[in-house]
Amino acid sequence: MTRPLLVVGPPHSGKTELAESVARHTGCELLHADAANLDTQLADTARPAAVIEVDSDAWLDRRARVLALDRSVVVSVRNGDGHDGTIPTSHEQFATAALWKNATTSFTEAHKVVDFDREELTSISGEVAALWQRCPVAIAAGERSYVVDVGQGITEQCCLESLIGHTTLLLITDSNVDKLHGTRVAEAIQATGARSVKVVLGAGEEQKHLGTLSEIFDQAQRGGVDRSSSIVAVGGGVVTDIAGFAAAVWMRGLRWVAFPTTLLGMVDASVGGKTAVDFGEAKNAVGAFWQPSAVICDVDWLRTESDRNYSSALAEVVKTAIVGDPELFALLENEGNSIARREPELMIDVVRRCVRVKARIVGLDERESGLRAVLNLGHTIGHALEAKGGFGHWTHGEAVSLGLAAALKLGEQLGITPSDTAARVLKLLRSFGLPVDFERSDLTAATELIGHDKKRAGSKVRFVFVKRVGEVSIQWLVLEDLRETMRTLAD
Repeated sequence: MTRPLLVVGPPHSGKTELAESVARHTGCELLHADAANLDTQLADTARPAAVIEVDSDAWLDRRARVLALDRSVVVSVRNGDGHDGTIPTSHEQFATAALWKNATTSFTEAHKVVDFDREELTSISGEVAALWQRCPVAIAAGERSYVVDVGQGITEQCCLESLIGHTTLLLITDSNVDKLHGTRVAEAIQATGARSVKVVLGAGEEQKHLGTLSEIFDQAQRGGVDRSSSIVAVGGGVVTDIAGFAAAVWMRGLRWVAFPTTLLGMVDASVGGKTAVDFGEAKNAVGAFWQPSAVICDVDWLRTESDRNYSSALAEVVKTAIVGDPELFALLENEGNSIARREPELMIDVVRRCVRVKARIVGLDERESGLRAVLNLGHTIGHALEAKGGFGHWTHGEAVSLGLAAALKLGEQLGITPSDTAARVLKLLRSFGLPVDFERSDLTAATELIGHDKKRAGSKVRFVFVKRVGEVSIQWLVLEDLRETMRTLAD
């Protein structure tokens, strides 16, 4: 319980009683916050963890809400139709009821939504306290909000909690995961009591194409996977990308749960709702925004990940630290040997920090209309290099590392990136064994593929530059100018 617990909800929802009950249950201080002092109370890191009841109107500002979800654990209380059960008789009462009915979506953005029941208050308080202790990360996505659990040895319990009650599950995994962990996955699925239809894909980026989706849909149809079913993705970023997209379009949208088994899947691919497959040389060109219902990051899976894939995923960790967590960047610099050894407690912290950065950004910009583009740092050139290599020469992380190096050098040339910042980032990437030096021929060939980038708009492309660790900027560059400048980077 290192972060405070916020109890929110519309007027007369029972949040006051629940907040008081949880405070008694845990022995923690009970506080009150409104729009004026919520930020101040969350910023008071010196205070021991407390239960904070939040005024209803303080939860209606989206930016404040997303930041509060990042800095606390939030329980939202609902009670029937959102008021105290009385029938509105005056114009004012009708107006108030309509206001809170329209604001309902705000109160679905929480770590947990509970139905208030005075007779079950003790039991509900215990559940809330257990959630608080678990400290998951919340992704604010309106009515499709969900949480990401990060821990060690949590797969079986979280599988049971997130999937119990479903009659049919479509399990999508790959041959590597099935060989190493097929028995564990089968037992976890069996414990839910659901019937499962299993699809085992080949391993690797080359599986991310429309033909693979057709294979999944064939098996889903034969297995009777209908709109009441859920998809379970167990694997790395390729599996979660494909499975998430399949969930978005099969039967016009199914619920899906992700169990990422690789570091890249945990810190990037499975979080945020971006699902896709490649199309020819265009990376992730066909896809949809489709949020999972839950993501479970069990660092136990990392023990069996190959050294190359694990190390390459650290490029995404470095990128995330640059974008939004300078403390994580310092941790990577100071604990490199322990990270290389995949020490569980440290990796729980690293994964959780990465997910929190992405959750904060996605919460403010779910569909990449502006802010979310900062997560593409290193990807414009990285994706081009990855495609140039046929999605097999470089791993995704290695390509991102090269893309980061190119963005740093380009930023230096344009006077955006200080040379000491560039040197610091390059040193960290090299310490993880990641590539930062280009072959001129590779870079020149990759320049021709930038036009396939999804962030392109006409003759311009949106490019992310590093200003310092913890601060990046987005600029529109003329595509031909970017291509010409890129050719000079390897000189």
